[in-house]
Amino acid sequence: MTPYKNTLMKCRHCGRSLMVKPADQARGEIVCSHIGCGQVNVLTTSFYYDENKAKNLPGFGRLVYTGNPAVSYPIRYGLNSLGTSETCTVRMERYLHDNRCFISRRHCTLTVVFDKWSGQFRYQLQDGAVEPGAAAVKPSLNGTFLEQIRLLPTDVVDVPDGGLITLGGIDTFRLEHVRVSPAVLETYKIPIAFDPDQTQ
Repeated sequence: MTPYKNTLMKCRHCGRSLMVKPADQARGEIVCSHIGCGQVNVLTTSFYYDENKAKNLPGFGRLVYTGNPAVSYPIRYGLNSLGTSETCTVRMERYLHDNRCFISRRHCTLTVVFDKWSGQFRYQLQDGAVEPGAAAVKPSLNGTFLEQIRLLPTDVVDVPDGGLITLGGIDTFRLEHVRVSPAVLETYKIPIAFDPDQTQ
């Protein structure tokens, strides 16, 4: 069991605060000591999923170019800068439209994070990317769109599985998430001996 320090919880009967100590955890219950209550609160065991195991997957999804579905770009865990520059983690082709490319050198950022409570990955999109040696995000020249809605420079939005990301208002990519199978996800579970926010 995971050790924890004293913590507070609400009695499920009277709603007043109880101080839960390690000895209560060992017993698996705490009796409300408030006058007139005496409710036995069972301390539940909960869990979360191990992010370190999730980081070891062979892939984390891909962006499929809708103009040619045979072209796709793999995504890595963490921060992915998208654009035509060699410094991008996801280097895009220079797709030309009337001899003009609408994708910036460092166009946008797609960050892959693992939600330890749901056991699934989240894909967060932001217009612009941090330039090497700079501290701030520089917005793209022609904008980043999610499902045809232009992102503001300060927006960070979750992209659903199959969501359409359009760079520069012209070139569209379909995001394909990676899903962890239920059987594999079971091996990621880490028990929490006591969740102070839950009682039975």
